[in-house]
Amino acid sequence: MMTKRFLLTVTILFAVCFYFGPQPEVKAIDPVTLAILAPIAIQGAKILAPYVMRAMGHFLKAIVNIGKHLLGFFRIPIGLFQCTLLAPFGGQFMYGLANLGAGSVEFLKFIGCVLILPLSFFGIGV
Repeated sequence: MMTKRFLLTVTILFAVCFYFGPQPEVKAIDPVTLAILAPIAIQGAKILAPYVMRAMGHFLKAIVNIGKHLLGFFRIPIGLFQCTLLAPFGGQFMYGLANLGAGSVEFLKFIGCVLILPLSFFGIGV
């Protein structure tokens, strides 16, 4: 069993090791190299522009789809309201159950769309 003293000692040792460890250094590019590479980078950007725009279009479609599922998720509180407070008023309980079920399905779809969001850049799941 680990004692508090042992855990404190290990924590302090780790802190000291990381504090006195080597620090990352920043390396700058000289202006001449930058001036030489800038035209090459511009040509590369011109070649990649259509692919980036298409990926952004796929991403936008996925975001709209996520928003639609997020709005559908709000059927759960509506269903709870219908099942509890509006139940005595003529058949609202069944509508509440339907809203609870639909909201739960929309929540699962929302989670699935959020998980597949990084793949939407490649047109998967759109």
